Amino acid sequence: MKKVISTIMLIISVCVLVGAFLFYQFQDDKLLALKSHMSLIAFKGKIEYTDSDEEAKRLKEEKKRLEKEEKERLKAEAEAKKEEEKKKKEEEIRLAAEKKQQEEAKKKEEEQAKKNPPKSVLLDIPVVSQLPELKNGCEITSLTMMLNYNNISVDKMTLADKVKKDTTPITYNGSSIGSWGNPNVGFVGDITGKSPGYSIYPEPLKPLVEEYMPGKSLILNGVDYSDIEKVLADKRPVVVWVTVDFKPPTRQAQWVSNGENITVNLSQHAVLLTGYDENNVYYNDPLDNSKNKSVSKENFKAIWQTMGKHALSYYK
Repeated sequence: MKKVISTIMLIISVCVLVGAFLFYQFQDDKLLALKSHMSLIAFKGKIEYTDSDEEAKRLKEEKKRLEKEEKERLKAEAEAKKEEEKKKKEEEIRLAAEKKQQEEAKKKEEEQAKKNPPKSVLLDIPVVSQLPELKNGCEITSLTMMLNYNNISVDKMTLADKVKKDTTPITYNGSSIGSWGNPNVGFVGDITGKSPGYSIYPEPLKPLVEEYMPGKSLILNGVDYSDIEKVLADKRPVVVWVTVDFKPPTRQAQWVSNGENITVNLSQHAVLLTGYDENNVYYNDPLDNSKNKSVSKENFKAIWQTMGKHALSYYK
């Protein structure tokens, strides 16, 4: 009986020991579970264990650092853009000042040239013949040369079609002209020469110049000869009303146009002045298709004045 009781007590002791072992083993498992609840973070192969508070703090600091870096980056970009705009503005100001300086220098040179024109000028202007189409079209053909010199591609026939015309018909008193058109209004008569035709003066040519050179037509009627030289010195040709070969006019005529008395020289001719020197004036003649013909200054002045000192050019 004692032996049985001893055996039972032994079994109970073993069970108690096993139970205790299992209890402590369970507690260890709980500890391990708690450990596994901690965050496992890997940085470049290094493994660290941190609790949730430390991780939250680290993430907050990391976010703050990234926000700071982004703010600094945006600030740097804004400053760089501002600096670039500043440099661009400074460059624009510099270029504007440089342009203004160049314009002022050019203006000063031009003013100086006007005060002291060069002793000689000769422009290279291609000659255009008025013949055979425009027997009476010396003014239009001279104007064509002037426009062509300014790189305006237009021909004499186009200008002849567009030019203002005074269509008042010609009438006669015996062998003399009784009434006809007014050259201050438009071209008088037939510009082609198929029937009687006379001329046109600078004023009615102005709209035609304005069509191709807006705001630049320059009427020089009645100016001094020195003003003509100043225009030529500025490399601008001048259409002038003179006579054929600068011979003294011999064919004077008078008629009435809309109640106004018109007095003219029928030997009138228009040419394009291209230059001058100490003694001569040079011109392109549309009648004989000659380039840079010469006439003495004295002869030019005399004939030009006799024919009314009409002249036409342009502003630059």
